[in-house]
Amino acid sequence: DYNNGYALGAAIDKYTYAAVSKRKDKLICAFSQNFDTRINKFPLSDISKKKGTHWTNYLKAVTLELSKKKCLTKGFNIYIASDVPASGGVSSSAALELAVGLAISRLYKIKLSLLDLAIICQQAENGPLVASPCGFLDQATCALSEKNNLLFLDFLPKNKLPVSEAKTIPFDLKKHHLSFVIVVDKNVRRNLGQSGYPARRKSCEKSLPILSKLLHKKISSLRKISAQEFEKYKDKFNKIDKKMRMRIEHIIYENQRVLDSIKSIKKNDMQSFGNILTLSGLSALELFELDEKTPELTFLLKKARNIKGVLGVRNMGGGFSANILVLLKSSHLDSFSAKLSTMYMKKYYHRLDFISFQPSQGANILWQLE
Repeated sequence: DYNNGYALGAAIDKYTYAAVSKRKDKLICAFSQNFDTRINKFPLSDISKKKGTHWTNYLKAVTLELSKKKCLTKGFNIYIASDVPASGGVSSSAALELAVGLAISRLYKIKLSLLDLAIICQQAENGPLVASPCGFLDQATCALSEKNNLLFLDFLPKNKLPVSEAKTIPFDLKKHHLSFVIVVDKNVRRNLGQSGYPARRKSCEKSLPILSKLLHKKISSLRKISAQEFEKYKDKFNKIDKKMRMRIEHIIYENQRVLDSIKSIKKNDMQSFGNILTLSGLSALELFELDEKTPELTFLLKKARNIKGVLGVRNMGGGFSANILVLLKSSHLDSFSAKLSTMYMKKYYHRLDFISFQPSQGANILWQLE
């Protein structure tokens, strides 16, 4: 996303729920079923950051951004419950932001499209209260996904929007007797702002003036370079900065893999789609090194792809956590889970969680009294 490239996303059938009600005073009273033993209270007029990665920083950040759209004169009560794993890779922060943002905007009648709300939520996460330099992929996917569809996003900005195209692609895995499975080790936790993600992003940005000089033309983003152009200057760039060359090689070829994936899906060629997933995962580890200081991720990806019934496997999210996405035959779900669990337990003495899902609906209102 931050390289103005292409991406395919999908919402999973795990959710973050937000229940809100208005207050007569100017207090915000917040409680999370997952994290709290007491109610968090703070005045609407003084939204300050809580030390560490406390979940209320996300709530405060979204509230602050929404208040720029409409002055919030009264406070609110909010109750949060979630079964989205918080270990990274499955957009738990974006799910929280969208749930909070949709609930508050509807409560105070702030008129926003889901795309507009996703943009506000990204701004909230990028801002000082959370300070995570995330791109727009997570928020857009949580907001715009539809059941039995993948979401194609073109991150070339257009008309002050972060995407120039967002469209759904029919993708009914059941008719192919296939499932997606997310494999998670919740003991391996990361924080996006503290992981190697910012360094990868900065490396891509620093490559642009170097590429412009090599190719003798203005390169505003890595999407502007074809695989053929990159191969022509690959050796020269490698001599300038090998690590940077690895990073941009991954991005350039990843863009092409997204487009190739769509072609495979439209042809109902799930084996080809699975192969592309695996190539993407290998590139993420070998070139983008998203398994840095995370040997658990390397182990999961390499072991999972050799288990019977698996069509494809890749890392999840921004890396640096033990999360993978697996495409496999539904009839092999139980045997796959048992075999990978056994191998992982012998190696790391940790239990794995398996989340089997079909592409699901994104953010929506479940119930409204008024």
